[in-house]
Amino acid sequence: MESIYSLQTPVKHWWIPVLTGALLIIGAMLMIAFPLASFAGLAILFGWSLFIYGGFNIVFAVRNRKAFHAWLWYLMFGLIETVLGALLLFQPLLAAGALVLYLGFWFTFTGISRISFAFVMKSMGVKGWGWTLTGGILVLLLAFLIVLNPAAGVLSAVYLVSFAVFVTGLMAVSLGWGLKRLNETL
Repeated sequence: MESIYSLQTPVKHWWIPVLTGALLIIGAMLMIAFPLASFAGLAILFGWSLFIYGGFNIVFAVRNRKAFHAWLWYLMFGLIETVLGALLLFQPLLAAGALVLYLGFWFTFTGISRISFAFVMKSMGVKGWGWTLTGGILVLLLAFLIVLNPAAGVLSAVYLVSFAVFVTGLMAVSLGWGLKRLNETL
């Protein structure tokens, strides 16, 4: 059976998902270590994280538009993440009040994006695509928990968010390394 997607040229900047994933993993560990301070600074932290993560996704999508067909999804999610990040940065009081919902919706978009991209990876023959799928499903489940029960408390929000950030970071690292291995086969 022939794949409907095939890599035409090597993926450029495969290290961008690895770098952003590593930063997300470090951020998740810091949130767990300092939960009360984390919630106080979560609006600013996530504003910048979302803004930068979205910017990296935009760069990654545009630089690889000829390498794979799913680049528009990365561009779309990068734009959404950048706009949400800017909202969190410019409206800190509003963001603090609605932070749990912002995060829940962001993780919903991230989970759907990763689930979709897992199937693109599968069709391209990338080994380990199941980890991206599993991570996307986990992030999506955590997003629903965050959105459905925002009053669960500050600590539960911080721990749920830190776990979702950690899983998102692992998925990004896995994606980057998978793309590097795929480049090596060309």
